[in-house]
Amino acid sequence: MKMGLNCIWRWRLNSKLVLVLSLGLAGVASAQAPPNSVPANSGTINGAVTVTPSLVLPYRLPPAKLAQAKALGKIRPLIHFGEELWSVCALWLLLATGSATRLSQWLAAKTSLLWLQTALFSGLLAACVFVAIDLPADAIGHAFSVHYGISVEAWPSWLLDQSKTLGLTLLVEIPLLMLAFYLMQWNWSRRRYWFWFAAATVPLMLLFTFLLPPLIEPIFFDFEPLSRSHPALVQQLERVVARTGISIPPERMFLMKASDKSNGLNAYVSGLGASRRIVVWDTTADRMPTDQILFTFAHETGHYVLHHIAKGLALAAFGTFALLWAVARLAEWLARNWGKNWRVETVAILPGLPVLLLAFTLLQIATEPVESAISRHFEHEADVYGQEAIHGLVPDPQKTAVAAFNRLGEAYLDDPNPNPFVEFWSYDHPSTQSRAIFAAQYNPWVAGQKPRFFNK
Repeated sequence: MKMGLNCIWRWRLNSKLVLVLSLGLAGVASAQAPPNSVPANSGTINGAVTVTPSLVLPYRLPPAKLAQAKALGKIRPLIHFGEELWSVCALWLLLATGSATRLSQWLAAKTSLLWLQTALFSGLLAACVFVAIDLPADAIGHAFSVHYGISVEAWPSWLLDQSKTLGLTLLVEIPLLMLAFYLMQWNWSRRRYWFWFAAATVPLMLLFTFLLPPLIEPIFFDFEPLSRSHPALVQQLERVVARTGISIPPERMFLMKASDKSNGLNAYVSGLGASRRIVVWDTTADRMPTDQILFTFAHETGHYVLHHIAKGLALAAFGTFALLWAVARLAEWLARNWGKNWRVETVAILPGLPVLLLAFTLLQIATEPVESAISRHFEHEADVYGQEAIHGLVPDPQKTAVAAFNRLGEAYLDDPNPNPFVEFWSYDHPSTQSRAIFAAQYNPWVAGQKPRFFNK
């Protein structure tokens, strides 16, 4: 259940590397009415909630934290959209100053081996994008996160994590950028290089989903069996597992030691098939009531039971082919119109790789609302599933869900009233307020109603 800053490291790494794998060019939510009630004339549309002015909203923060949340509600969009704008400007400058062409010429003077030129150019390009674009934005976000008490990670540890991220980025991007370049050179693939590149990267997305839990997550966090320190919680989670029908034995339930880096709260299911496992942050296990942990976990379980991962991979596969086609068309248009000034006559040369990256960045920004809307739909379905899943396991599912959203929102200082445009454009979860309102009113076990995902 990803909340707040939307930059807890597990999700950031996952999204960034999946993006790399899917394209190879990435650099990676005052009337005295009862607080849990919603008037009959309020409604929900795709997880968004329309309320009357007199409603006492269920997600509320103490005055001091409310002020902080409102401040962060303005800071976060500035960081998000600022990074997007800077990424376009930085790539444009790389081309407009001729730096990409000069780098290619310098490498050609140093070695006649085209594969070595390509590997070095790809590595330097990936490192440049990371250092010039990703690192400053992440540093600004981390500084505010520390200032507001969301993160407790010291700067040396943060820099170490960034170094690990850079290493993984280079490990993934260099081969993929080389593949993209050679597909534009080979006679059999040059006309539809975007198609063959998509065909090669789609299987890697599935492979990455398998490899994330056992190989990548432990690089950044320490894990231990959940039963070692929280055996009672394991028994409670097994009740959710039994109700949902998902197959995860106790030996695949883990405690992640997040408290060294974050005050955030989270629990999730990761991996597929044999690599699937439950992960509970130690901050969650130590600071969150058991019933709220069960709801958080049931929400995450819903993503698996409702096949959101499979659907997401299918959409990503289709989107990869469509996006790469559009990237190729836009990149070729950019090269025709500005290539003379950039000294990049075609995208089928090493300096053409930054042109492809620029085209991808522009299209990724333009299509962000579509991606966000799909994600919000999946998250809303998981909210519904999670609330239904804990029926019969906790005394009051509505109260538990609302309390969980309040606790999570307070931990991440989510703005109770986010800017509607920002929510529409960039939120991959419905806002915490809209989720809490829906949870407060959702009770399909009353007469005449029926749960969506469970018989009882």
